[in-house]
Amino acid sequence: MKKIAGILPLLLICGCIYAIDVNKGELESAQKDSVQFENYSGPHAVIESADAITGIGRALGEEVARDVENPLSVQPHAKYSVYHVVGAPEEKGLDADILFLNENAGVDHINNLRRIITGFLTAAYGYPKEDAETLSVFITVYNAVYRGQISAFATKYKNAVLTYLTEDSLGLSTNWEEWAGRTQIVIPLGSIAGGSATIETSEISDDKVIEALRRDEGKNLDVREKLTDIKEKEADNASEKAKTAQKEAAQERKEGKTDEAGQSAKTASEQQKIADKKGEEVKTEREQISKDKAEVKKEEVAKAAEEQNIKYLTSLFIVDEKKKLYSLMTVNPQNGSVVKKSGIKQIREKTIYPLGGGFVAVCGVNDKHSAVKLCIIDEVTLEIKKESSETLSENTSLVLEGDLFYAIVSEGKKNYLAAFDKDLNLKKKSDVAINGASPLNFYSEGIIVTDEKGNPVLLSLPALAPVWL
Repeated sequence: MKKIAGILPLLLICGCIYAIDVNKGELESAQKDSVQFENYSGPHAVIESADAITGIGRALGEEVARDVENPLSVQPHAKYSVYHVVGAPEEKGLDADILFLNENAGVDHINNLRRIITGFLTAAYGYPKEDAETLSVFITVYNAVYRGQISAFATKYKNAVLTYLTEDSLGLSTNWEEWAGRTQIVIPLGSIAGGSATIETSEISDDKVIEALRRDEGKNLDVREKLTDIKEKEADNASEKAKTAQKEAAQERKEGKTDEAGQSAKTASEQQKIADKKGEEVKTEREQISKDKAEVKKEEVAKAAEEQNIKYLTSLFIVDEKKKLYSLMTVNPQNGSVVKKSGIKQIREKTIYPLGGGFVAVCGVNDKHSAVKLCIIDEVTLEIKKESSETLSENTSLVLEGDLFYAIVSEGKKNYLAAFDKDLNLKKKSDVAINGASPLNFYSEGIIVTDEKGNPVLLSLPALAPVWL
């Protein structure tokens, strides 16, 4: 997204709250028909590298690569499992790999899930990294489009594949909170022969998948073009195999090898059909991409002209009323249209503070792999650009006093009042343990907080030392 011109600062302090609490349901219309993944975008207790996450998939793929032509279960009791399902050769329908996200799976962002799939495809089937990344996008969207639709799979896959699928877990939910224990990602396989296999790209890019991608802002032109390149290579490869098989059939006929010639001729026909099918798909999709490029360009020009004269407004809105979680959105004040929605849906306080190019807020949830931390949210991308090293109480308030932000940090089972500078560095911390939900009341004499037993404690400023207990 281009830089938003003139975003107004938010005066979200004390009695000057200018934010609007907007119900989440009112914002769903803009892209209601596209596949919009809701990710956890708050702080994490433990941060794994991209390579480590990709390595999860690589480890699964390496097991499959050892025996591609036969069925195999990989790590069935781990966080992530793969069932490499190969049915009878004579049976019509597709074989498949099924990636299970089990109860203790920790993946909570679509980018990381795609990294796992990318690692799997490179290790299992030798795809180049860039091609595997492209396929991972289509695989996840395909599984989201067909979430829970057993009937759509029954006519396309072999019976062996169908035995592993359950309606409540088939495919991929668009909400990360429903992934662990309720996800069966189906990866359709093309021909399996000679110790290798390919992903059936036609299946994961059918009309419904393409249409879902086209409905996103920008129409996903880049990834769609990359898949057409993959299909073009598949068409060329199949065409070469057809020519080779035709030559073999001709030579075998000369040598009187009737049975072998018949088999080679059959192979030539099958490969030519694949080449023709892939070639037609490439042609159709390239024509659509060309039209979509022109449309996107037109929209970008119109939007740029509009942005020159409009100062957009950024505000909080309700994500989960029961859990009291919020997010940010940027809107056009003239017509109420949503310009940008933040991926962060775990802001815990209605009070946030503007800070040179961003906003300071309390973000996150406390669970096995996530954490509540003090965050700086970029005013343009509306994503976290920095977070505190310290974990906060999930019930903390956030107060700006002078040049310091005050919040309650959590250490083990104890909570303490802490002061942070504008770079979220810890400057001071109280020696006295306090209640994790204590109000923070500032006076000229200091700050009054509630200790663990419910008693008032006056802490001096800026030392945060007890004046009396």
